[in-house]
Amino acid sequence: MSRIWLSVALTFLLAPLAASQEKKEPPKQEEKKDGLKLTKEEQELIDLTNAERKKAGLKPLTANPQLMAAARGHAENMAKQEKLEHTLDDKTLADRAKAAGYEYGWIGENIAWNPETPKEAVEGWMNSEGHKANILKDEATEIGVAVAKSTKGERYWVQVFGKPLK
Repeated sequence: MSRIWLSVALTFLLAPLAASQEKKEPPKQEEKKDGLKLTKEEQELIDLTNAERKKAGLKPLTANPQLMAAARGHAENMAKQEKLEHTLDDKTLADRAKAAGYEYGWIGENIAWNPETPKEAVEGWMNSEGHKANILKDEATEIGVAVAKSTKGERYWVQVFGKPLK
């Protein structure tokens, strides 16, 4: 009889604890319609890029989730391998865009090694003919950007520009 009483007592004592541990819906967070979240550095990189486009009379680029994924993956991979390369692990920009699900009519990429800030990265690209041409490409309508640090603390920057196939 005492075992039954102990079992009943434990049930009453543990029931509130079990109820409090049930999965509760997390509070809803407001997200952009595409669910894209940018770091402060990513947003600054996009803003600075668009400022250069504005000076040239061009439309601003909009952040694209697939291009962001491609840029972030490539920045992380370059940082991990400590290599500044457009092609890593036999994967090109086109391969990375396709893997991210981006179907493009045009695509381009800028990479940089070790600028400390987004401003320094954009200034460096604007002082290079080929990189500047990507930033000011009228055909480009979307962008993905990223920065990743190597174990040495060196920064690897990526801009991926695109125009959807549509």
